[in-house]
Amino acid sequence: MELKNISKALIQFHNTGAAAKKTAKNPFFKSNYASLEEVIETVRAEAGKCGLTFTQLVDFDEHRIFVTTVIMHESGESMTGRTPVLVKDPTDPQKMGSGITYAKRYGLQSAFGLPSEDDDGNSASMPNPKVTKVAATASDKGGW
Repeated sequence: MELKNISKALIQFHNTGAAAKKTAKNPFFKSNYASLEEVIETVRAEAGKCGLTFTQLVDFDEHRIFVTTVIMHESGESMTGRTPVLVKDPTDPQKMGSGITYAKRYGLQSAFGLPSEDDDGNSASMPNPKVTKVAATASDKGGW
């Protein structure tokens, strides 16, 4: 299927320079990020002017849960993408809800190509730097 209309509309959307504001605070990393509400508000404010809208559905296969983001154009064309919901304990409804919110936020930002400067996912997954002792040089030992 050719996606001529939706492609033109997405170009028009990108030309608006829409960007979600980073107003939410992450107390663990003392950083700000664009919340799901900010991302949705940003998309809705500009996408409708371009004939675009979206929906996000919770979806699953036999192994994983996904958030499926569908961008729809008034012409009937659509694009779909899936973002996995990753949680340590899928039996905990609060953790699952948090994982779904996270997947919705990143799925929607990705689908619409919104700028995303927040790094709360990367920072959380980086290993702690290890401090190593530097070997003494000849000058430390009174040489040279």
